[in-house]
Amino acid sequence: MMRSIIGILMCFGPSAIAVAQQRAPELNVVATTSEPNWNGIAVSNDKRIFADFPRWEKGNNPSLIELKDGKEVAFPSNEWNEWQPDKKTETAFVSLNSHYINRNDNHLWVTDAGEELGKDRVTGAPKLVEINLNSNKVVNVFLFGGQYAPSGGHLNDIRVLGDDVFITESGTGAILLLNRKTREIRRLLAKLTLTKADPKVQLVIDGFPLQGKDGKTPFINVDQIELSADGKMLFSMSPFGPHLYKVTVKDLLDRKLSDEELEKRIAIDRKVNPVGGIIMDGEDNLHLSEIEKSGIRCESPDGTTKWFLQDSRLVWQDAYSITPDGTFYLVVAQISNMPFMHKGRDLRKPPYYIFSFQAES
Repeated sequence: MMRSIIGILMCFGPSAIAVAQQRAPELNVVATTSEPNWNGIAVSNDKRIFADFPRWEKGNNPSLIELKDGKEVAFPSNEWNEWQPDKKTETAFVSLNSHYINRNDNHLWVTDAGEELGKDRVTGAPKLVEINLNSNKVVNVFLFGGQYAPSGGHLNDIRVLGDDVFITESGTGAILLLNRKTREIRRLLAKLTLTKADPKVQLVIDGFPLQGKDGKTPFINVDQIELSADGKMLFSMSPFGPHLYKVTVKDLLDRKLSDEELEKRIAIDRKVNPVGGIIMDGEDNLHLSEIEKSGIRCESPDGTTKWFLQDSRLVWQDAYSITPDGTFYLVVAQISNMPFMHKGRDLRKPPYYIFSFQAES
């Protein structure tokens, strides 16, 4: 009998289906938490696992934790995780959004959007914090003033390449560049539509169109960011798509180019489905957390799907981290079940997962 679809069907976990042109990986549970709700994951070169809890609501859990022997331990210290409105923002986390391991020196970079309980930004709070994992000490704090993180701004994802640090600002829509040596910050592409959410996209998850209390679709501007394996190309997108954009790092760092000139050098890399996070491996295969499908899609550099995995436990699967041995780590955030996505209703259900998987080369 002729088959119209060539693939493999395999079961992984409860209510899970994987459909692929090659064998899809199996999800392994690394950790769970009942605390709502971790949003970022970073795993060091020596496989220390870190996760962050944004300050979206009141709670006693730390902002940044290291998983040790199955326990959530505040990192790098209790003091950094005990911010209160009367405490200095330069030496404490206000509301984290993401963190990232620089593989070259095994330093942990932490993005603090600086927003309390989803409200307006706390003055002086937006910052990047660089932590040396050999000493577990903070070695740099980079503050982002109002000209770089304006009212409504939101520091989001981050990538590091040598002394250059690339950050998405998803609140108003821009890409920020930080030079680690000079500490200079530049704000780029803030007036261009390619850093803005497409208002025509309506996200539907489990048959429910995502809407705020006002009945409007929540919009998130440029959020996901990634570097090619050789560090020559930077990719970025709004989480709801529909396009992944690319630009050479050389052009992005060229001070002579205006935003309008830079825009002409930015291209659409491919069309993508709505995602919670993206990451590229050492062969430039793109891994996408497809939130409408509760799935993970792996695409080759030319955009061809290599494998696709679906699992009912993947509810707004978000950030990734890949360790030097090729192990993928993934955090499940359940953001689509939060009140600001469901007309004020809270549909989150613990546990919140961290998974790992090994993909075939």
